[in-house]
Amino acid sequence: MQSIRLIAATLALLLAACASTPHHTSRQLPLADRDVIVMTAFAHVGKPYRYGGDGPDTFDCSGLVRYAYAKGGVRVPRTTADLYAGGEVIDRTDAKPGDLLFYRIDPDKRGPSHVVFYLGDSQGIHAPNARSSIRAVNLDIPYFRERYLGARRWVQ
Repeated sequence: MQSIRLIAATLALLLAACASTPHHTSRQLPLADRDVIVMTAFAHVGKPYRYGGDGPDTFDCSGLVRYAYAKGGVRVPRTTADLYAGGEVIDRTDAKPGDLLFYRIDPDKRGPSHVVFYLGDSQGIHAPNARSSIRAVNLDIPYFRERYLGARRWVQ
């Protein structure tokens, strides 16, 4: 009888742990629906770029990231530099849709000056500059290949 109570208590503890909100350490990435994040970015293709724009009508590159991740239930930093400094470092060949790719567009900066949502198959979505709107882009063109700095994962 006592072993049944012990098994029942252990099972109750395990079920309670599974039902609770997980505590995220720096090694654990939050769970999120990558499809929601990516589709949110897609939904804003064609909207205008504005430096400092964080939606929903105008965006800069990191503002689009923050907005889309928030719709997926994940809070991320606002700036490209902070996005690059955080998250999990991944190889570009391991990138999944919704991961972030970073580029040095401004040659005077040491770190990244641009962030792009990775879609898969060398495609991305980004908010390029004031002369353009949010758009999909082929990341295998020389312009991006020559400026690539690294990739980060912010969600499982």
